[in-house]
Amino acid sequence: MLKQMILPAAIVAALALPALAGETVELTDENTTKIRQMLTEEGYEVGKVKLEDGLYEAYARKDGHKYEVFLDANFAHVRTELDD
Repeated sequence: MLKQMILPAAIVAALALPALAGETVELTDENTTKIRQMLTEEGYEVGKVKLEDGLYEAYARKDGHKYEVFLDANFAHVRTELDD
């Protein structure tokens, strides 16, 4: 039973962490522009930017590959995934 409770508790804690830290992720024109500029400087061609699970998600291309780039409320890279 303990194992069944650990995973849901960890998920809830991970989702609540940005709210507890007082950081909110809002998709404003200013934030979208900042993300586009930052990723362009890193060599990406940026397409759509949206919110997913409390993170910014940018669809981008680089070196002939498609990526999903995830950023936190402070625009720090959380992860980059190859988009098939």
